[in-house]
Amino acid sequence: MFRVAVLAAFVIAIAGLPASAQDKAKEWCTNAHMQQMTSEIGKMTNTAKKKEAKSHLAMSKAAMKAKDMDGCVKHMEQAHQAMGL
Repeated sequence: MFRVAVLAAFVIAIAGLPASAQDKAKEWCTNAHMQQMTSEIGKMTNTAKKKEAKSHLAMSKAAMKAKDMDGCVKHMEQAHQAMGL
């Protein structure tokens, strides 16, 4: 019985993942968010982290332009991590 409950919880969690990635794409993969990120990265003082964030933001923009929303979200998450968000 315990295995069934754990398996059911796992399946529900996996089923929810694509929806959250789609939600992030709707919020993050927009021109407005890209401009906001550019502005916030410009305020960073840690040179190495700033360079990393800029790189991931550029890759996120390229993915967005290519209509690759999974790639856009992936690189945006990495940009956010570099920024400490």
